[in-house]
Amino acid sequence: MIAASRLWTTSDMDRRLRASGLPVLLTGLTLVGFIAIQTTSILLAADANWALFLPLMLIGMLVVLWVISRAIAGSTSAIIAYLALVLFITDGAFRVRGAGDIATDWQSALKFALWTGAGIIGVAHMPRLSTLLGRTGPACWLAYIVMAMVSASYAPAPAYSFGCAFSLLCLLAFAFAITTKLTESQFLSTLVITLTAFLLVGWVVYYKDPALGTSQFTINGGPIVTRMAGIAGQADNLGSVCAKYLGAIFLLWMSGRYRLLVALPLAAIGIATLFAADAHTGMIAIAVAIAGTFAARSTWGLFAAALTAALFFLIFYVGGFDPNAIGSYVSRSGDAHEAFTLTGRVDIWNFVWQKVLEQPMFGWGYNSSKVILSHYFGFQDGLMVDTSHDLLLQSLLSVGFIGTAPILILLCYLIFQLISRPNFFRDLFLILIIVDGITDTGALGTTPTVLTLLFLVISILPPTASKKQNSNAAAPSPFVGPVRRRAELRPTFG
Repeated sequence: MIAASRLWTTSDMDRRLRASGLPVLLTGLTLVGFIAIQTTSILLAADANWALFLPLMLIGMLVVLWVISRAIAGSTSAIIAYLALVLFITDGAFRVRGAGDIATDWQSALKFALWTGAGIIGVAHMPRLSTLLGRTGPACWLAYIVMAMVSASYAPAPAYSFGCAFSLLCLLAFAFAITTKLTESQFLSTLVITLTAFLLVGWVVYYKDPALGTSQFTINGGPIVTRMAGIAGQADNLGSVCAKYLGAIFLLWMSGRYRLLVALPLAAIGIATLFAADAHTGMIAIAVAIAGTFAARSTWGLFAAALTAALFFLIFYVGGFDPNAIGSYVSRSGDAHEAFTLTGRVDIWNFVWQKVLEQPMFGWGYNSSKVILSHYFGFQDGLMVDTSHDLLLQSLLSVGFIGTAPILILLCYLIFQLISRPNFFRDLFLILIIVDGITDTGALGTTPTVLTLLFLVISILPPTASKKQNSNAAAPSPFVGPVRRRAELRPTFG
């Protein structure tokens, strides 16, 4: 009876709505509005070519708003679609821009709008504040972000610094939508599909628009070295994208989601791009991350990894190897000075450390390196940079020792989890972040990147079962076949 009453009421309302002529009026207004926008874009195109794209921009904006509304309501497909947008655009550089340029342009506005939309989606899926403060990962991030926002008040570019910190808060919220509504398989598959498109577009740009698709540098006035940058802005950034991409493919293969016939061609794209970018950090990061996740599965594995590293350094020093010969071999330009200074990074670190000591407690303001480093012209070979090229130094420069303390606590907590409660998903990306953070700052202290989002996601995951609990529950035989073994390693957000 109640259902019939509701049906009658709905039907009656539909009839009244049609009788009022409102749908026809709205359709007419929409058509008139679209024609007006199309006409305006044609008239403006004489002075600005971009005006021709106004109708498409309007349609795109309406579609994105609809996706956001569906994601807020909890639609898995909408969250995946928005995640794909975030993954593709966040690490992209679709125009040539110099170091230290923080002027707002169309790309900056697009990314900020995208991160704000992610924050709106995330707020709908965040737990209560008491729950956040009761967990180590979210509590550390909230403390860091609050300090980053406060630091904008004394930063060289306050509005820019606050925007970067606010974007970090938005991505923290979005990370909760990801971990509560998506499975790890859905997240990793979205990451792989999106970054496949990102790398393929990068190859097209590399050949068709070298000014955008390549990075160049020289050491001691030597020959110019050209590396692939694709649409990542810099070759090292492209290397970081490849490392994340290969890591996701590896996890999907290990979990049994990707067959070898699927994983190998995709991995070939990532490896080819990694070598074209000649990104040594990316190569080392993915190799160490994969080895480290296996080593962390047991105490013996960690011991074997430590012993191997110790033997390597012992052989190197006792064996009497010529450092200059090795440096010349591993450098891109053939100059050993490049290897010993890590392509000028040692000079950058020395300068940044001096600036940190000038403002040790609270730093210079979030992402202040965009102003401080870009206005310094004392680096060798006229090197122009706008980041510290080290995760911790970047954080110290931005928010000082007080602001960096929560991140140090968080890293110690995650490393302890890696040793005591191994999880392939969390551990691989944690090692990737740490290794990448030695010579770059992609994960923290700058404008957000995909590595930042991964850092947030692994930080808010609930802890997995301990090694002892896992052994008591399963106690797998060492003779278990590879298919079952991969199934046991399948991660879940939980």
